[in-house]
Amino acid sequence: MKKILVPTDFSEHAENALSFAIGIANRFGSRITLFHTYKVRSTAGMLVSIDRYIKKDADGDLTSILAKAETQLMNGASIEGVVVKADAIEAIANKADKQGYDLIIMGTQGASGLAEVFMGSTTNGVIRQSGTPVLAIPEGCQFKAFRSIVLAMDSKEIESDGILNTLVSMVKAYEARLSVYHKVQGADDQGIDAALSYWLEGVEHANHFDFSEENVNDSITSFLEEYGGDLLCMIRHKRGFLASLFHQSVTRKEAFTSKVPLLILQDK
Repeated sequence: MKKILVPTDFSEHAENALSFAIGIANRFGSRITLFHTYKVRSTAGMLVSIDRYIKKDADGDLTSILAKAETQLMNGASIEGVVVKADAIEAIANKADKQGYDLIIMGTQGASGLAEVFMGSTTNGVIRQSGTPVLAIPEGCQFKAFRSIVLAMDSKEIESDGILNTLVSMVKAYEARLSVYHKVQGADDQGIDAALSYWLEGVEHANHFDFSEENVNDSITSFLEEYGGDLLCMIRHKRGFLASLFHQSVTRKEAFTSKVPLLILQDK
């Protein structure tokens, strides 16, 4: 976990995401990039460009945050700040993918846990466009060491080499208990990918199969509560359950509402 990208709009939920980045960076000795984007919509009759004023304010805000963050870093962790004029989603996805970031950490806003992630938000857009793992932090969720991690698996085979590397790193770094959860979807359900143990590189884990009639979202939430999960991991395939959740037409009633951090890994 060498490089962590933290997009910020200087809001409270972005500041909370930074606290998670600092906690993780301190564990791995990572380099954090605090990344702010802005756009200026010019209007007819505007005589003076306000670009430089917006950037100056953003640079000032960033400098203050960096000074505070630097006092919290340890174990070789470091932080830098970047301000660019660009579309947020495209700029975040491109920077993460093209500059070799290991993780994007983003805060979400709203009382309904992670529902925003699935509702066409900036976080949703980044997850849909970027191939970099994304850690989404629900509003009000405070950082603590991950002791119980849940990997929610559908029946899709894992196709991308090393897709679970981020998860494996987290489990090992925090010496966490890993539970693999699978919601059985009818008689034709094919269960968990048989190659999972290979992809997990020998990490000890326990498989759990849910045969209840609860919908998938509610059953995952119930499982997290029962097993004390403080980090949920999902694999986003191009097609499948999670991909359908990320489609912007999904209703709020169907949206995932867990209030623990959600780690999204991108498969083919």
